[in-house]
Amino acid sequence: MAKIRSFQYAPRAARPGLDDARTVLRAVWQYPDFRYHQRKTILTALRGRDCLAVLPTGGGKSLCFQVPALVLKGLSVVVSPLISLMQDQVGALRKRGVPAAYLSSTQSPVAQRAVREAIRGGRLKLLYVAPERVKRLSDALPGMSVSFLAIDEAHCISEWGHDFRPHFRTLGSFRGAVGNPPTMAVTATATPETRSDIVQVLRLHRPVSVAQSFDRPNLFFAARRFDREGDRVREAAKMVRAAAGTVIIYVPTRDRTDGVASLLGRWGFEAAPYHAGLPPTARRDLLERFVTGRIDVMVATNAFGMGIDKPDVRLVIHLGVPARPEAYFQEAGRAGRDGEPSRCEMLWTRGDLVLAARMAGAQGRRPAGNASTSLWKAKKRGLNVMRGYVHTRRCRRRLLLAYLGERLGRCSGCDGCLN
Repeated sequence: MAKIRSFQYAPRAARPGLDDARTVLRAVWQYPDFRYHQRKTILTALRGRDCLAVLPTGGGKSLCFQVPALVLKGLSVVVSPLISLMQDQVGALRKRGVPAAYLSSTQSPVAQRAVREAIRGGRLKLLYVAPERVKRLSDALPGMSVSFLAIDEAHCISEWGHDFRPHFRTLGSFRGAVGNPPTMAVTATATPETRSDIVQVLRLHRPVSVAQSFDRPNLFFAARRFDREGDRVREAAKMVRAAAGTVIIYVPTRDRTDGVASLLGRWGFEAAPYHAGLPPTARRDLLERFVTGRIDVMVATNAFGMGIDKPDVRLVIHLGVPARPEAYFQEAGRAGRDGEPSRCEMLWTRGDLVLAARMAGAQGRRPAGNASTSLWKAKKRGLNVMRGYVHTRRCRRRLLLAYLGERLGRCSGCDGCLN
């Protein structure tokens, strides 16, 4: 592992506080201060309490665990589901002088050995690791001491949520194996049921709950039905041409990414397809071109998801209906991360609802068994909310927020209220 300029910070008092956190924030990131929910979350970690933080896309979640990791003594571990996200965050931290590293299947045995030696030698402050590798890590380094544990994209823990990853269910055991350190679970979208499941699986002890409003007033939500596919795609092209910024178009299947991107290309747009079937190097190149503005329109499946950090997306179009409201809310929420007005449009057909039901696995009779029945009910409820979303003539924003457990006072923008 290459040597890096090492940032070292020693708290002025035995128990570090917000002043220590601000010192680190200004020295490493050059930000003047934290946002309200960041302060509350970080203070919880500094006091040694477990925490569940639900902060919307663009809410500055990474600082909530990176800053305490630099203030607290010893090694902090961040569990993250995406290798590309780990690579990006570690690369950015190392450029700022933070002794950080990651462990992933993409590294050579020599590179992995160098990281483990850095852990043994106490030369790391932050270690990123995928959930699939945590057991291997604790087996390779028995007795490893961890002072702080963070779980990024924590909704992946819950079977009731979207993007479920089975290996996340083992993190409670991993936490015990490394000494039950204070733990922070962070996510952008989680229903009350998903939050409860996160707490139970991680075995959090009387966790402090920090929840920022899911409502993003700068986003306008709309949905329109089409009978012919050609009409729908032509309408999407008109919207792309009128958009004053970058656009993401979500489609439900891989083959449609190629078809829609090719059609937009023939119409003069700089469009590219993105899906999980592409090689990792190709996906990484596409993401870099998108973030740097060399791609105007990314046509993608839901594989274009977590870790997309581009603030000026002005339009997110769904040519289809996602099976779960939290998945839709997270994908649509990639618009307007800079706070500027942006639109979230769903252009749907009758067939999309059939496909959504099939992808949700919520068709047919209720399965036998308590666990499978509960999961089936959760999927069915989510599907019914999405059906209601596309059909309603009332407030679409209110319907989405109610599913996430939040009551909306006044809608700041949707076609239902506008009409």
